[in-house]
Amino acid sequence: PPPKLLNSKEERKMSTMVTRRKLGNRGVPHDSDITDNVTSRDAAPSSSASNRTDQPSTSTVVLAMIKLGRPKFLMYSLACQLVGTLVAAQQLQREQQSQDSASASLASALEQVDWTMFWQLQATIWFTHLMTHYINEYGDYDADALNTNAGSWTGGSKVLRTGLVSRQTAVRIGTVLFVGAVLCGATCVVRFATTLGGVDASLLQSDGPIAFGWAVLGATPWSFVLLGLSTFVVAIAYSVPPLRLSANALGEVCVSYVLTFVTPAVGCIIQGGTVDTHLCTVLLPLFVINLARMIVMNIPDRDGDKSAGKITSVVLIGEAKAVALTNVIYVLLYVAVVPWLPAGRPVRLAYLVALPLRWWQSLYLNHDNWWRDRALTDSLPFVESMYVLTSVVLLCFGVACDTSPTCAASF
Repeated sequence: PPPKLLNSKEERKMSTMVTRRKLGNRGVPHDSDITDNVTSRDAAPSSSASNRTDQPSTSTVVLAMIKLGRPKFLMYSLACQLVGTLVAAQQLQREQQSQDSASASLASALEQVDWTMFWQLQATIWFTHLMTHYINEYGDYDADALNTNAGSWTGGSKVLRTGLVSRQTAVRIGTVLFVGAVLCGATCVVRFATTLGGVDASLLQSDGPIAFGWAVLGATPWSFVLLGLSTFVVAIAYSVPPLRLSANALGEVCVSYVLTFVTPAVGCIIQGGTVDTHLCTVLLPLFVINLARMIVMNIPDRDGDKSAGKITSVVLIGEAKAVALTNVIYVLLYVAVVPWLPAGRPVRLAYLVALPLRWWQSLYLNHDNWWRDRALTDSLPFVESMYVLTSVVLLCFGVACDTSPTCAASF
């Protein structure tokens, strides 16, 4: 029969056996040693490939940086500024109507809105909003790290725990956003001064930037400047020492002040309106609703906040009493405030339309120890946030309807 062909492995074994017979096994490695050497050489590249795979890609890091800023909350500030813009249009329309008896309509009111300035201010607000989130991620690092009960809408973004982004990077991004907010705010002030403040833009070339800057500053309402400066102070002091407002039982009030009062107020002022009793009346229920929302958001975070020495209203009174407090707030709001609100009927109805959602949400909030249920710690803060956003959007429709005599008369 023809000789059997040997493969390379069998040839190596035969060669080793022959060599051992000739040399008496002196200095010749065992067959298993040869096999191990071959295996280790083959395995070495895969180990190197594994190390390369462990390194996060650039896109992964960029997405982590974006998530760190929690952009899902930005729609609140857009809707709140729109409320202030509509109130300003309403004020200007009524002032014009009292002077020349012109017919009032929603379309004529919206024609007075400077939408370029609206988006310039919105860019300023978004820069400030994101800056607050990035600095808050740095300031709340310990509390967020100790928080094992956080849901998808509480306890921060949770990105810093992964190690993809460092705390120092969060501060650097926040600093860049602060600069962006200041620059965007400056463009708003310049546009206001040159369109509504009576400052001639040619002054920049004729008299120079210093004289132009003083003229712009003199034409800018001081209420806008003071509210803007207070926002920057609160945004930074909210998370970092020495004040660290969010850790000293002032976080809920600070968020409500900036989001539901300052944001609509500067939106009203920049369009030529004023912060009067009517604007404050329209915003009062919204301030209270957001205050209750922040209490609910802090309920699942209580253990982590308490362990890190962060004092919130929920840390002070406990989860069960915090739920009871929100019940009292909403009962008083919908029984004693909204029905008697000295604003137009469309505004009052706008707040009442969301009442069924409020009732449904309250039923779940009053479940025993819902903050220990993983599904509810995800869903209830989310629904609470959507309730606030829904209320703001409905308020926009209410103010718009109140601006039109035809629409307001239908209610």
